[in-house]
Amino acid sequence: HILWVSFWPIAEISGHFFSVGPTAIFMLSMLYVIVFVLFAPFAGQAVDRRGLRYGVLMGSFLNFLGTLIKVIPAPFSLGGITGYVFTFVGHLVGGVAHSFILILPTTLAQNWFSPASRVTAQAFCAIFNQMGVIIGIFLTPVISNSEERIALLLLLQCIGSLLVYVTELMFFVGEPIIPVSLSTTRYRYPYRIRSTVQSICFNFGFTFSLASLKDTIVNLLQVPGYALSILSFGIAVGAHNALFVILSVQTLMTRGQFMNANLLLVYTFIGIIGALAIGQSIDRSLLNHKPSALASYIGFVVSLFLFSVGMLAESDNIVAVSCAFMGLFSSALTPSTFDLLMDITYPAPQAVVTALAFVVGQLWSVMFIWGNSGLEHLQYYAPSLFLTSAGVVGVCVFAGAENSQYLRKEYESEAKRRLQDQIQDHFEDNPSGRGNENLVDLEPSIESIEPLRIAEDRQSAMQTAVDL
Repeated sequence: HILWVSFWPIAEISGHFFSVGPTAIFMLSMLYVIVFVLFAPFAGQAVDRRGLRYGVLMGSFLNFLGTLIKVIPAPFSLGGITGYVFTFVGHLVGGVAHSFILILPTTLAQNWFSPASRVTAQAFCAIFNQMGVIIGIFLTPVISNSEERIALLLLLQCIGSLLVYVTELMFFVGEPIIPVSLSTTRYRYPYRIRSTVQSICFNFGFTFSLASLKDTIVNLLQVPGYALSILSFGIAVGAHNALFVILSVQTLMTRGQFMNANLLLVYTFIGIIGALAIGQSIDRSLLNHKPSALASYIGFVVSLFLFSVGMLAESDNIVAVSCAFMGLFSSALTPSTFDLLMDITYPAPQAVVTALAFVVGQLWSVMFIWGNSGLEHLQYYAPSLFLTSAGVVGVCVFAGAENSQYLRKEYESEAKRRLQDQIQDHFEDNPSGRGNENLVDLEPSIESIEPLRIAEDRQSAMQTAVDL
């Protein structure tokens, strides 16, 4: 995200440095969106087939490759049309990397976190996504406050991307030896990566298949509630991204006193509270997915309306309060909705499920940003009212979607009950505890789980099953 937004805050300086117009600079950021829409489903298919480590390594490697391309003309000149062409190509490669990275949180949460912490894990991912945008928006002007320092920005991006790639190459592990939940064992990685060489040198046909991807998408769209859920979620993502552009780039209502860095910081840091609160509420079973996501959605739309009222009344206080509530609810919406999508589509390919939701969101983002650029010439509060109206439609669609059947949760409950029954039967047949080494044969999906093999009595084995 830092690389994605790096030219937003310095558009004028960048235009002079590369000798291009504002539209050309704007296209550097839009490249990420365009490439994501086109490539994200294929990236999702690759992650579902190759595994989480493959997705992380490909994302970080392509990020590094993109930044490296930008500095290739360094011996001559990073500026001018030549420099812009290399930067454009680098951003194009970065957009492919973005397609891998943005869809990984649900797979990461499923692979590494138990059902009692999955939504919170996704909440942290959403938080760091927004933090990346904030860092990029605020740090870029500090580093590149003149044309001469844009070259320094490109060099620092290359060095930072290299360090991230090397770190992940050395230390990142795609999945634990022992599955963190019984539902994880139903996901299959037919071509799971086992080595670093395999992660880069792969058989293209095994990783990408247009026919297979088409079948997967068709099947997903037939899942009850999925199509309407991603449609409504996409509206929320589009409104969120358009609002971020309003707060960080455009002088939306030609009244600069309302748009300042403080509002963007409030929006982001209050969002941390919202994301963690919703994550803990769902993980601790205080709230279910759909009511939580729906309440967050409604809160976001109401806050958008309050933002419009503040703009119309020219009230700094109302605008600031509305930004705080928008950050609170929009950050809560993302992790709750994504975990809901994982539940209602289980055991469908996770990364493709996530990719399609984000693709819809990016399409709405483009439409909303384009629409706002035209509406801002009418009235300074028109764009926010436009987003509010779209949000109302999104809430109605989400509320009407058949997305209340939590298949993953049902499977986990049934699997625990079945495992407990099998252990109960085993100890009834073997009261002395002999033959515990055969426990692993009771449930094929947990054949590698060592704790059951060495359980000394029925009570400890039963507790181990519940924990697993």
